[in-house]
Amino acid sequence: MSNVGDQLREGLDVYDVEAVKVGRVLRFDRTLGYFETLGAFAGSRYIPFWAIESFGKDRVRLNVTKSVVAEVYDHMPSVTPELTPEGRLTGTGTVQSGKTGRTVPLDADAIREIRERIHPGTAVLDADDEKLGTIQAYDSDTGYMRIEKRGPLDKEIFLPVTSVSFLDDEGIHLSVARNTIMTRFVRLPDVARAYFVP
Repeated sequence: MSNVGDQLREGLDVYDVEAVKVGRVLRFDRTLGYFETLGAFAGSRYIPFWAIESFGKDRVRLNVTKSVVAEVYDHMPSVTPELTPEGRLTGTGTVQSGKTGRTVPLDADAIREIRERIHPGTAVLDADDEKLGTIQAYDSDTGYMRIEKRGPLDKEIFLPVTSVSFLDDEGIHLSVARNTIMTRFVRLPDVARAYFVP
């Protein structure tokens, strides 16, 4: 559907392939090809344009079931920020397109929005969705987060924003497992030393 972005608008009701209402269009991004819906679930769902079957009067019909919306589209599309050789964020990156499924460039404004959602107190979960702790401090310039030492963590953890798979209502989901985190990210990188060491 080449004109999906032209037909979408905020407030449209969203129905699954079996005509079950799953929510309402909250906002959408024509460039990336995703729209956010809120309603039938606890939290938002982020639906790619390719999941749209058709448009009707004041409604969007999907080509997937409500369970797919609930389980597959429960997080923002995965973002891969780009870094300089020194480890600083460039303000660009890539994301999977909701139109074609291919990886496409992510503009600086979208990267900035992701970075602004990372803040102290946000929960951090590993690749297996096990909670590691919460962010104690975040350096938005270098893109490094320090995870508070509590529970199973006996060392300070310094995670780069490139380890983030997606963000949702639960918190920050990482693309790496706990064992990898405990071996690779326990050293403060030089690029972020000025921020984390007074």
